[in-house]
Amino acid sequence: MKSILISSACAILMLFIQSTWLSHGIVLGIIPDLALSVLLFSSFINKNGHGIIAAFIAGIVADMLSASPLGYFAFLFSSCAYLATLVSYVTEKDVFVIPFLLGTGATVVMGFLSRIVVLFFSANIHAYKIFSAEFGVELIMNGLFTGLIFFLLSFVQRFFEHGPRKALP
Repeated sequence: MKSILISSACAILMLFIQSTWLSHGIVLGIIPDLALSVLLFSSFINKNGHGIIAAFIAGIVADMLSASPLGYFAFLFSSCAYLATLVSYVTEKDVFVIPFLLGTGATVVMGFLSRIVVLFFSANIHAYKIFSAEFGVELIMNGLFTGLIFFLLSFVQRFFEHGPRKALP
């Protein structure tokens, strides 16, 4: 339970940083998805689904901060967190390659899922333009920033991990 709260709080803090300090973007007006990077980290180190729950909570907060329908970012973040949890079963965390691939892969998944949601629902929501220069820049930035977030959070990884209580001998 503690790992869910810490992961959610850190992701929500990143959402506020994205919407305030980085509101004008870094390159071409593109904002890296720092909250997604935190949620990918939490999902990767917690194989029991705690990162997915934190992703859903942070997604609901992201929906409240944006003009998107309630549940849009919750669906996208939870799907990417589930992907990170699946990847954690078949690979080990390294310094750069796995976080970069997780960040870029999650961005691609979010891009395709947003297009599918737009097809099914006629809501006026932000859908990624997958074959655009902006999406390419966001893809690279999310990969690089996910590597940076994984590196920084590895120093405090024990706060993000779910440690079940063990019975006394």
